[in-house]
Amino acid sequence: MHRYTALPILLSTLLTTSVLCAANSPPNFTVIVPGPFGTSVSIKHYRKGQLIFDSPPFKISTLFPMTEYHGWSGPRSADQPWKVSVYATFDPKVVAAYEKARDGFEADLDEGQEFLQFAEGFRFAEPFKTFARFKRKQFRWGDAVSFLRSSYQDMPDRGVYVPDKSHLRYEVWGVTRDQQYTVVASVSVSHPKLADWGPKVREVEDIQALKRDRDYRLIEECPPDQFKPSLSAFDRIVDSLEIQHTSGGENEVKSEEAGRN
Repeated sequence: MHRYTALPILLSTLLTTSVLCAANSPPNFTVIVPGPFGTSVSIKHYRKGQLIFDSPPFKISTLFPMTEYHGWSGPRSADQPWKVSVYATFDPKVVAAYEKARDGFEADLDEGQEFLQFAEGFRFAEPFKTFARFKRKQFRWGDAVSFLRSSYQDMPDRGVYVPDKSHLRYEVWGVTRDQQYTVVASVSVSHPKLADWGPKVREVEDIQALKRDRDYRLIEECPPDQFKPSLSAFDRIVDSLEIQHTSGGENEVKSEEAGRN
């Protein structure tokens, strides 16, 4: 081998290694968190395959590098957590939902199925899910869909539950314009006119009856600021997301009162 041949090979190897390391690194991004959402805000970074939850028999790891911001709206006792996660992968299913889906049922987006891996041999009981308020949205970083999800581990013997105050989660799913990242954000919400979870929660016979129900129509059609917390306020957090494409950047929470307990 010529004595100078090794130099471009070495440079090529170093460049390839650098690109692979960057591809396996959790994303760096910033968000602006207003005071009402600023309770106990935390940031966690995960590499591909790293455990994000480890409490036997539950062991859950991420299939892709991911960074997650997590906090609460109001006091933690209100049990209204929120999170904004960015996965270092492009999910075509999110694009398909944006382009073709007519509702959350057709979008069929589930973070556990798309991005997480459960411990071998563990069988997770798939909850029954209902969806409402499906919308397409444009953020500064890319296009997204949003919807309300209700998940139940136990269902009535016949039919489905109408919406209640304890099971609503607002979700936003999108991909960045450079098609390098998928954003998944969610917050637990409630509406003052819904019943508390318990015997007073009504049942209807099927999904079509659910879509005609007065409580379903309420959350489908009411202004976004009637929810607690406001869907519009959470959208502003999601819209503030800015991904740092340069290596070595640090995640940052910009907040009026970030980290208060």
